[in-house]
Amino acid sequence: RGNRCSRQRRVSKMRRIHPVMQDVNRYISQPAGETADLHGVQPRFAVAVSVAVVVVWALWAAYFNTAQFGDNIEQFNWAQSLELGYHKHPPLPSWLLGSVIKLFGPSIYWAYVLAALCLIGTAIFTWLIGRELVGDRVAAAGCLLWGLNMTFSQRAQLYNHNTVLVLWFAATTWFAMRACRAQRTAPLWWLATGLAAGAATLSKYQAVVPLAGLLLALAWSGRLKRPAQWGGMLGAIVAMVAVCAPHAVWVAQHHFSTLRYASEAIVTSSLGQRLGFIVSFAANQLRLWSPALLAIALYAGWARLSPKVVARRAGETAPDLSIWMVGLLWVGLAVLVVMALAAGASLRNHWGVQALQFFCIWLAWRWDRNRPIDMTRVVCVALAVHVASLAWYASEHRDPTAVLAKRRIDTMYPARRLALAAVAHWTQSTKCPLHYVAGNTFDAGLVSLYSGGSLKVFDSESATPWVRAEDVRRRGAIYVLDDDDVVPAGVTNVILFDVVPGDRHGRPAKTIRLGVLPPALPCTAAGNVY
Repeated sequence: RGNRCSRQRRVSKMRRIHPVMQDVNRYISQPAGETADLHGVQPRFAVAVSVAVVVVWALWAAYFNTAQFGDNIEQFNWAQSLELGYHKHPPLPSWLLGSVIKLFGPSIYWAYVLAALCLIGTAIFTWLIGRELVGDRVAAAGCLLWGLNMTFSQRAQLYNHNTVLVLWFAATTWFAMRACRAQRTAPLWWLATGLAAGAATLSKYQAVVPLAGLLLALAWSGRLKRPAQWGGMLGAIVAMVAVCAPHAVWVAQHHFSTLRYASEAIVTSSLGQRLGFIVSFAANQLRLWSPALLAIALYAGWARLSPKVVARRAGETAPDLSIWMVGLLWVGLAVLVVMALAAGASLRNHWGVQALQFFCIWLAWRWDRNRPIDMTRVVCVALAVHVASLAWYASEHRDPTAVLAKRRIDTMYPARRLALAAVAHWTQSTKCPLHYVAGNTFDAGLVSLYSGGSLKVFDSESATPWVRAEDVRRRGAIYVLDDDDVVPAGVTNVILFDVVPGDRHGRPAKTIRLGVLPPALPCTAAGNVY
């Protein structure tokens, strides 16, 4: 009996050290010069790096920028009034920004904050979806590649309809996946799916394309097998319709202005021009993904100089991955190609933000199929590319004069100087208080935002219906005009403002104009209009 117990103890000890022996055997079996990855970076840490990078880019932009992207300014302009819709787009992004301003007061940094929060949420949902499809290790690598896309790094400061759309569509996809697996809580997950789908649609109408692809993936992959699951899907669709119904009524009441704006992309063109639309779109997407491709190239060079073997775990890839990639990626791209070839749509570059938001998962999966990805090295090369990009961004924004002399760079615009000059010009022209700023909506928005955020921006009665033209005439306004803009009737005291001063190298000054529309009614010394 003693011998039997001794043998059992030896067997137990061998079983305890068996995993270590496996690692040793793998190490011994590797070709000369290669080492096994025994203690690599954990996937969750790689995802945390992706999230941290978004925050770093937003803070970096907030520090170096002298202005903001035109889309940010547009959102600030629209957020001055919470409407059921706006003349170009659905309302959700403006609702979010307007609500933050009403709760916490105006600040030039709210767009940065909301953009970063949207992208952080998108990164987390992308990681969760990727875990479901390709396993945690490849999903984490995909998140690192996602964060290298210029839209989600250098433009992490950009708050617009695409920023909100990618968040809500990623949430919709994850909620639907959870709903298909859940039992008792399935109705709640389906409700969340419908509400998130409605939020995606209220962010941008483009959402209907990936939502159709998601439905295709769910049905084709067999995840909607039981009648209860189809019932849950129907409930999600009802919830989505309920969320979008008030906005749909608004669209009908406003002569379908948002749809007419979307249709402006369709132009009369030849077959050669339509093929050119596709080539141009593809080239721009390649540019946006170039930091991720550079990281892969650096990784490949490192692997060639210092080979390292990483163990691949079996069963990481979902058997229906190819179906999900069709639904989440290829359907959207196919729709864009058909739109260009059949309808003559001039493909907008920003359409690729959502269409390719899950390209990172496919790219990481294809990369890992060739050879298992080493997370430590991926994190290192990703951070190296980010550091180089941050340095480049800082160098450009340190001295933007040369760049601005050639074309308008929104984030390099002298916003504070413009706002001070506009307010000073008004003060020198009249003792009445300034309520409105009008003209070029980007420049006018900068004046409003960087002078404290209290000035209402007037575009037109259809674009900014919360500001009446009669009120602008009665109280007056400061106008910000491009050099080739026609000076509106009644605007006087027009002066030049140097966006870029001329210099000794012979570069001419780049200017805009400031003009005053005097109040039609007199005002007291206290500034109150009679």
